[in-house]
Amino acid sequence: MKHIKVTIGVLSLSLLLIGCVNNAERLGAHVAKLKTEQTYNPNATQDNLGVIPSGSGERMEGAYQVYTGKKGTELKGTESQFLEGGSQ
Repeated sequence: MKHIKVTIGVLSLSLLLIGCVNNAERLGAHVAKLKTEQTYNPNATQDNLGVIPSGSGERMEGAYQVYTGKKGTELKGTESQFLEGGSQ
């Protein structure tokens, strides 16, 4: 009798757990779907590869100023953009 109760319990628990199965899409599919829905031009990354300048620091400062249309003080040598007296 005990064997039958255990078998019925296992079967009923299995049926309950089958009802909780999550049929989720691949990992990241939701993010990819949002990206495609929110992008006006899906090929923008590939189309603009030639526009993106490469480099860092002083080389990028000029490109950034042209991009924003703002002229700031230029960095030369080891000058820093940190405010003077900020670490005192």
